[in-house]
Amino acid sequence: MSFSGSRDVDATIRGQIAQRGVDGITVTSESDREVRALLLPYTVVRDARGLVCEEGEAPYSCSVEQLQKAIEKGGALFAKVTIKDGVAVQIEDITEE
Repeated sequence: MSFSGSRDVDATIRGQIAQRGVDGITVTSESDREVRALLLPYTVVRDARGLVCEEGEAPYSCSVEQLQKAIEKGGALFAKVTIKDGVAVQIEDITEE
């Protein structure tokens, strides 16, 4: 994986998310700061609008795989991403632009 240097990242960033490799994302903030983070099976994905997670009631909760499929479809997804030790532990407030 090409995530060297991201292991120490602890941050909460709001920005555009994009797929980075098989198990990662980048989050680009409005100030063009780009942070890479790993996605793991326990990453929490919460979606208040149903753009990514489509089952159940709001706020929706779904898997990393569903998030990855939504990113692959294209379009710009924005979210608040909480990163601990270089791992995206929570992705929430997903919107489109």
